[in-house]
Amino acid sequence: MKSKTSASLITACIVLFTASISFSQKSSVYIPRNIEKAYEKGTRSYDGKPGASYWVNSTDYKIQAEVFPKEHTVKGSAQIKYYNQSSDTLKQMVMRLYQDINKKGNPHDSQFSPNDATDGVQIDTLIINGKGIDTKVRGVVFRRGTNMTLNIYQTPLLPNSSIDIEIKWSVIIPRESRLRMGAYNDSTLYVAYWYPQVAVYDDIDGWDRHNYTGEVEFYNDQNNYELEITVPAGYLVWGTGVYQNLQEILKPEIYSRYQEALNSDGIIRIVREEDLKNGATIKNEKTTWKLKADNVSDVSFATTNGYVWDGISAEVDEHGRRVLTDAVYPTKSKSWEKVAYYAKLSVENLSKQWPGVPFPYFKITVFNGETMGGGGMEMPMMCNNGMSGSEAGQAGVTLHEIAHNYFPFYMGTNERKYAWMDEGWATFFTSAMLKDIVPGADEFTGNVQTVGRLMGVEMDQPMITPSLAGGPMLNFNSYNKASVSYYVLKDLLGDELFTKALHEYMNRWHGKHPLPWDFMFTFNDVAKEDLSWFWNPWYFDRGFPDLGIKSVKSKSGNTQIIIEKIGKAPVPIDLIVSYSDSTTESIHKSTSSWKSGNNEVKIDFKTNKEIQKVELNTKLVPDANEKNNVFEVTKK
Repeated sequence: MKSKTSASLITACIVLFTASISFSQKSSVYIPRNIEKAYEKGTRSYDGKPGASYWVNSTDYKIQAEVFPKEHTVKGSAQIKYYNQSSDTLKQMVMRLYQDINKKGNPHDSQFSPNDATDGVQIDTLIINGKGIDTKVRGVVFRRGTNMTLNIYQTPLLPNSSIDIEIKWSVIIPRESRLRMGAYNDSTLYVAYWYPQVAVYDDIDGWDRHNYTGEVEFYNDQNNYELEITVPAGYLVWGTGVYQNLQEILKPEIYSRYQEALNSDGIIRIVREEDLKNGATIKNEKTTWKLKADNVSDVSFATTNGYVWDGISAEVDEHGRRVLTDAVYPTKSKSWEKVAYYAKLSVENLSKQWPGVPFPYFKITVFNGETMGGGGMEMPMMCNNGMSGSEAGQAGVTLHEIAHNYFPFYMGTNERKYAWMDEGWATFFTSAMLKDIVPGADEFTGNVQTVGRLMGVEMDQPMITPSLAGGPMLNFNSYNKASVSYYVLKDLLGDELFTKALHEYMNRWHGKHPLPWDFMFTFNDVAKEDLSWFWNPWYFDRGFPDLGIKSVKSKSGNTQIIIEKIGKAPVPIDLIVSYSDSTTESIHKSTSSWKSGNNEVKIDFKTNKEIQKVELNTKLVPDANEKNNVFEVTKK
């Protein structure tokens, strides 16, 4: 007969073993049929890890382009090698021609000036595996929306093999409908969505055939790029990647200042106003700027002959690795004189606080496209940001756009379908750390109160709704609701476990294509708990957060407050207790208080003070109905 101690140990081991199994099994959240197939065939697993059969494809690009600023035109040629790592034989290739969005007759999700209407991206040459292709032959090449489909069924792309594509094209950069990029005048261009790009082929949808209509953004593989950008005399170039021939282009004193900025804790004016007048390049002629970027999801570049260039660097890890953070802007943009410094602080905070992963790239350049207002636009190692009317606003958009280098770029998430998987994180990081860049800045409260006001209204949609569905609440879901849901999740798990789960998710999935379920199942796995009681109301249902103070009772120094959960979405309890001596006390109870499915929480505490009022703090916690958030204590 076993002793009681031995029996207890065996029972505990069985419980732990059973628990460890349950967290790797199917969670009680809704999984669409097409996505469940990926788990069944082993490309993904219910414990949140990439499956044993998981794969991801990639492309090598060598691009040569010339910019004609006054004509707002880019002409380019590219040598493309696409690698098929899947187990599928591909009989078609899908390429994106993003600027076909401006082709006459194609749809837009945003305002569009007819002055920017074009005949689309002009394809001059197309060669596949050494064979020239007539792009006008419909059976071989098919263009629809912003996609160009290549039928290669005669020589299909086999698993674990590659295909070579050569292409020459030209594209007109929009002057008025500057959606995330454009020609800001006859000498200043930010060029993105500009080259023929191989679409993603994944284990869920096969080829991503969704058109670019302006609202939803990125979904790309991790690729390697070699760029050669030719510009007129006097023009400078900034772009994704590491310069390969900068010393051959810039005058020695300017190149020296660039080198100094790479290790400087103070802003270095690399290109000054007098350099613009006297010429910053060695030769007063056309120049070709070479950049190289490995394992990035996209490339963009900016060019102008009239902007100054500031540089500074950020230390991002314990080994002292430094990242160049630079800003490029016209001297009239006075609020931009601190932007390189904001970028430095952003990179350092992102590396050491949230997400707490060293910045993954060599540099980040912040370019001032819109000089009369405007928001921000992210690309790997690049931002195209507008002007803000406040220091907090300028620092906030800088931090937000730089944060996108983690989500979606480093991670590889599908922003076209799940914008909240990157916009939500960028907003969360900005809300958490903006105050460390601009003391007193507060983006968090506004997000919390917006969620309290809008979550659960008629037009609200569950976050799991594909972003492609659009609608008036898309931005609310992607930014406000998502960021607050991450805050609530952090409160539920606590900072340490939340950070551990976030890092595990990033370690498992960076450079791949994680789905919402991979994110959720990883957090379940790390927490050793099925968190569907949280996931369902916040991501899948039409619930909303609403707490109320049901009662406050005090007797002989003992006080009990009963909080009721009226809305479906669980949130933390943050109370402010006001006493008759004008002092206050804050009480916090974690979101985990609701994990048992209970709709009431009793909070007991001792105080010898006379309570005047108890209220729920809606600056910290979203709440749909504030009428039941204050309890005035009546004197007997």
